[in-house]
Amino acid sequence: MLNFLARSLIEFGNGASNRGMQTSARFLYRFATVVRPRWSSPWYNLGFEAKYRCDWEASARFNERAASLSPDDEASWWNLGIAATALGDWALARRAWRGCGIEIGEGSGEVSLPPATACVRLNPNVSGEVVWGTRIDPARIEIRNVPLPDSNRRYRDILLNDGAAEGTRRSGDHEYPVFNELAVWQPSSYSTFQSWLSMEDAEAKAHLIEACEVNDIGFEDWSSVRMICAACSRGSLEPHDCCATEPKDGAKSYGFGATTRESLVEALNSWSNGAVGRSFSVPNLVQLAA
Repeated sequence: MLNFLARSLIEFGNGASNRGMQTSARFLYRFATVVRPRWSSPWYNLGFEAKYRCDWEASARFNERAASLSPDDEASWWNLGIAATALGDWALARRAWRGCGIEIGEGSGEVSLPPATACVRLNPNVSGEVVWGTRIDPARIEIRNVPLPDSNRRYRDILLNDGAAEGTRRSGDHEYPVFNELAVWQPSSYSTFQSWLSMEDAEAKAHLIEACEVNDIGFEDWSSVRMICAACSRGSLEPHDCCATEPKDGAKSYGFGATTRESLVEALNSWSNGAVGRSFSVPNLVQLAA
């Protein structure tokens, strides 16, 4: 009888959660833990719900309880790892990742793994812009693109990412997972700038990219950003009709991530003076995010 009641409470809680009634869902999950305190599912659901509220202390507490009751449940360990990373509790994070079968080195400091290329979906419940990044551990990605200004994200922000990939992106012969952002773990020191530049050929663009790399400046051709629907965003991208149109006047919009305006102006002036057919005007450089 208690098993049936607890399962019913979980089902009602899931239904409430799906309808956006999170307070009711939490109450029902809590009730289920009273009815069956040694059943891991309601504890996991409480931790799962707390994760999406970014209540990291609650998420860590509930997922640690779920993992202790069901040590083979990788999902509980994974969500515990995310919560521990958000809190900077590296001992707990190491224990959680090992519970998932991930090899983590010894030590007491910040968890780090060999960097790997991945993508992250910014503000997944709003705009859903996907950018490229470097995955530095199972729960964190550093942005390596210059995000669009509406995202309120910046070049080299470190984001907390969810565990399950939702879709992929292809570069060359390789396909890379896309993870949803959960929160900003560490804001970067870079500001976002926009400028309209003219150039005659692909060599000029290659030199611009090189100049940005040398000066540790993020670079993005915002004129070539591809706008797609939400369904496509969460799946593998095939040839698609929703590409952005080219500006009619020949000038293109570029995004830059730089620590100072002065360093960016110096780099762009050096680039534009390097050959004929390149145009940059300081008044056209706009700072979008500090």
